Amino acid sequence: MNTDRIQARRGERGSVLAVSTIAMLGLLLATGLAVDVSHFYTAKAELQNAADAAALAGASQLNSTSGGINLAVAEATKSLNNYDFKNLVNLSSADVTFSSNLNGAYVDFATAQSNPTAMRFVKVTIPPKPVNVAFAGIVLGQTKNIGATATAGLSVGLTMNKFYTAYTFIESSGAPINSGQVYTLSAQAGNNNSPTSYRVLAGPDGDLILTGQLHAYGYIGTSYNVANLISSEMCRYAKIGMNTRFGDYTVHPNVNPTDEPPDTITQENITYAQYTTMQGNGVVQAANGVRNRRVFTVPIALNTTYNTTNRTVTANRIAPFFVRRKVGADCTLEIEYIGSNAIAVADGTFSPGLPQIGGLSIPVLYK
Repeated sequence: MNTDRIQARRGERGSVLAVSTIAMLGLLLATGLAVDVSHFYTAKAELQNAADAAALAGASQLNSTSGGINLAVAEATKSLNNYDFKNLVNLSSADVTFSSNLNGAYVDFATAQSNPTAMRFVKVTIPPKPVNVAFAGIVLGQTKNIGATATAGLSVGLTMNKFYTAYTFIESSGAPINSGQVYTLSAQAGNNNSPTSYRVLAGPDGDLILTGQLHAYGYIGTSYNVANLISSEMCRYAKIGMNTRFGDYTVHPNVNPTDEPPDTITQENITYAQYTTMQGNGVVQAANGVRNRRVFTVPIALNTTYNTTNRTVTANRIAPFFVRRKVGADCTLEIEYIGSNAIAVADGTFSPGLPQIGGLSIPVLYK
């Protein structure tokens, strides 16, 4: 083998080494870029999940009051700051905005408070936050900014409310129970159809419905069974069901705060607006309480639909109420009808074509 050929082969080996080195660097860079991009997608998804949760938490507090706006901000920021991104994200009230329309103009916290009845949507905007680049810094830089936005709000009016208090309020066509008004309802017997009164409901088999989930009911136009009780027993069960919300367990020896917890706010003789303002300001009067125990929904029925023979009534609507005080010796129930504007409830459904429960909505993630 001559000397020229040997030198040529040695040169070829040097070229292969150089090309291989460059190819290896390119492969490592591509691999690092793929890892970093995958990390960005994961971070973006995690941040988006946090924004979605925050927006839903905020929307769940909307109740057409300024206190609800306060709670929406508090819950939205709490939800986000407790998320896995808490080391990177510190959400403030400025990052939570409100609107009356999904695609309308979104306003800040203070503006929303001045017109709370119109606010139906909450937008959470997480400002771009730096995420470190691990491998492809030479191409992407040392950090990449990632943000997220989510919008949640109240649904259209429900056609069924799955969870409501097991009472019915009776009205007359000449004196209906109207939104925004306070009423003092009397206890009446199961076979009495007098209006401006309340009844305890029973199941189809006649058993009292005092606690738990009422999946069988919750529709407008549905026939409800009234318990076969005299007025004094109606009163007794009303005390058990309502007074426990104020932390009073004296009526029944087996009722306790674990099974029937009080509201977090037990002060009597306050309005719903005062109540929600106290909630928004973080007032807690019962440490073992559950928020909104004093807010409940019931079917309302005309006394003309009350069948005193089989003790059934037909609901013309289902509406939210606020109980202002405990049921006293006179057995009257003082309630405030708060359904003039939409409020968020825990659960319900919408079926096209069925009558809507205009005052009740559920929080929905829109975008």
